[in-house]
Formats: sequence, C-alpha cells, structure tokens
Amino acid sequence: MTRLRIPLLFVLVLALAAVGTAATLEKSTNVPVGPGSLTQNAESTALYCSGLSGTTGTAVGHVTYLNTTGSTRTVNLEVASDTASSELSSLTLAPHSSKSVSPQATVKGISYAVAAQVNGGGVVGEEVAQGATAESPCTSAGVTDWYATGFDTTVGSTAVLSIYNPTATAAVFNITVFTANGFAAPALFQGMSIGAHAQIEVNLGAQIVNASNVGVHVRVLRGSIVIVGVQHSGSLTSFNSGQSSLATSAWFPRVTTVTGADAQIRVTNPGSEPANVVVDVALSSFKVAPQTITVAGDSSGDIVITPNSAIPAHGYATVQLKSDRLIATSLLTGSSAGLALSAPVIPSNEFLVADFSGRGFDAATVTNTSPKPVTVTFATMATGTRTSVKASTQLAGGATESILGLFSGLTTLKGNTLFVTSSKPSLVVATTLPTTPVGVIVVAPLDGR
Repeated sequence: MTRLRIPLLFVLVLALAAVGTAATLEKSTNVPVGPGSLTQNAESTALYCSGLSGTTGTAVGHVTYLNTTGSTRTVNLEVASDTASSELSSLTLAPHSSKSVSPQATVKGISYAVAAQVNGGGVVGEEVAQGATAESPCTSAGVTDWYATGFDTTVGSTAVLSIYNPTATAAVFNITVFTANGFAAPALFQGMSIGAHAQIEVNLGAQIVNASNVGVHVRVLRGSIVIVGVQHSGSLTSFNSGQSSLATSAWFPRVTTVTGADAQIRVTNPGSEPANVVVDVALSSFKVAPQTITVAGDSSGDIVITPNSAIPAHGYATVQLKSDRLIATSLLTGSSAGLALSAPVIPSNEFLVADFSGRGFDAATVTNTSPKPVTVTFATMATGTRTSVKASTQLAGGATESILGLFSGLTTLKGNTLFVTSSKPSLVVATTLPTTPVGVIVVAPLDGR
C-alpha cells in the first residue's frame, strides 16, 4: 500500500467529502446490512468496516479486500480511529487478487474503522481478527436502526459497539438495552453524537453491569451509522454484525452439539407483548422435540441447544426459529475457553464464500428456506492458473446440504473463492471455521445485497 502525494491527497479528501455529503442529503432509510458490491458493473462502490482494535485491544486484525472481477480496481482508503485521527491512502487490486490493510499500523488509537471507495463493482471486504478467531463482512452503507442480542458484560467478558459515521455530517443516536430483567435507556446512551467520518466505541458494560444476555437497539435520530458488536469472552473475540430489522423467523444451519461445546439461541423481544418462540432442531437421524420459550416484552431470553439432555451430542444440528412476535436473534457458541456471538444470515439469492482466514472451513452448507425446490448454481473464481468451474443443481424445499457434497468442482474450500447463487432469494449459506470442539466459530458469508 502506497501513501498518496500531497496533490492527490487533497483530491481524495474532496472525493470522500463529496461522497459523504451525498449520503447525508439522501432520504434516511434503513438499508439491509450487507457488502452490496458483488455487482460487477457498478460505476463505484463503498465499503465500511468497523470493529478492529489497536495492539492493546481485544480485536487486533486486518481488513482484506478481494477483487472478484477480471478488471483492475483502485481502492481509496481512509483509516479512522477513536482518537479522531485519520490517514488516507490507496491500493490497486489486480484481477482476482486480494490485499490486506492493518489499521493499527497506519493510525494511533484503541479502536478503528476503515472506509473504502472503489472505482467499480465486484470488490468485497472482510475484517479478520488476529489468529482468524473472528470475521465480519464490510458493509456498503450505514443504517438508521440496528438490533443485536446476546452480549455478555459479566466478569471476564467485555461487550462494545464499534460505530463509524460514513457521512459528512455528525450523526445522533439513542441506545436502548434489554436484559432478562427488562429494558433500560441509560441517560449516557441517549442523544449520543459521532462526528463526520469518525469512529467511536460504546462500552455496554459501563452502564449494564454483570448481565449475561444483553440485547441492543440503536435508533439513529440523524444521519446513518455503521455498527459492529465486539464481544470478548475468555480467549475468544467475536463480531456480531446484528440486523437492520426485526423478524419472526431465523435459520442457523450449522449449530454444534458436540461434547464440550456450548450453543444457545439468544433472543431479544423489544416489543411490549410476550413473544412465543419455537425452535425446531434437525439432528442426523435423531428425533428432537421442539424447544420453546416465552420471552416477556422488553426483555431477553435464550434457548440452550447444547449441553441439553433433550438434544443428543452428535455433530451439527440445523436449527430453525419461529416467533409470533418480531424479535432479534443471535447464535452463541463456545466452550470453557470462551463464548462467541454470530448474527443470523438473511436469506438471499447471491453469496460469496471465500477463505479469508487461510484456514479453510470445517463446515459449509446451503439451506433452502422455502418449501419449494430452488436451483442453486456454484461457480469458482478464476485465478491466474485456473479457469472458473460452474455447475447447477436442485435443492429441495427446507433442505440443508453440504456445498462440497453438491458441487464436484472443488474438493476443498481452503484457498478457494466460490460464488453461490439461487433461482429465488430463499438461500442461506452457513460456514464454520476449524476449531476444537467443532463449530465454535461461525462466520457469515458475503451476500449480494
């Protein structure tokens, strides 16, 4: 990565300001959280990443930018930290190549965000924690509502919201929290402000002390912001990308049930009426009775998947959740070493599975969330030595299948990049990294929204 000379630096400042001003002048709408840059014929795209820390923090890492197209792309970068410092730079991505940026090597600070402007489409970004213990896709726009659940502020754990303002004017927001004991709106969490192109962290534990299941609603009063929840528990750090809207259903296609592992579905009900939640667990040839819970209004609860005497310890389970009220959900996984959070994957018709960690995957599946069959197409990304391989297959309604079991074009996902598309926006892709016990680290694929 090369530093810009002074004249180009001035031009880049003006370009970033223009983009931010345009975003500020647009009508504020809550867009889905997603990278939004798999479309290759876009004139320009933006990517925003937040959640990484400096060397004294718990989420040291880097951002990797991957060019999925056959054309060269230029990426203009701005690294911002919680110290109000920032640095501008640029990098060039050759066709079908990737480069990584370590923000702590550029700007002093405790926490960071990285904003990228790309001269075209087809570039995606992923932030990866040191040691590949956590991953989160970069997003293409800020949101005006954000929900997440499952945070832990008990002794030995920390939970923070890493927030970046991608616009050219200050943003104002409120934070409401939900626990098993009800909701709270701490005065210090109301009317919070973040400057233009600035990054801050909000420590949930500063106001919500010693709570094991904290749900959050961030409501933006002015502007839009990018948010990633950062949970540190024991030796594990995880990124919770949250959700931009509540839902009555969620799919978690690869939930570990093995001995020594922990797995829970965590739920926040921000409404005033109780939410009746039913969780169906499909596990090999075992018949598992539906797991149920009633979560009171304005509070949080959880359903234990493992250890649970009603659910055998037998590899991965496919979990589907349904609720009679709009709720926020997350999957908690871990072991005695620590606990990690992951947000549900929203059904879509386009995903990208890439080995950003360099470790490959322990599991990678596709799930058809609709009752009718869909056509699923797999295509590998071409490289300098290999051409793209493509194949299509039918996936039955409600089915979950291994990607490598359906697609003979690959024998491993390690070191490979795979496009997955479907004939209807009802597909969910789930991936886990290799861990002991299995399934402890769940990572979200990139989608095409």
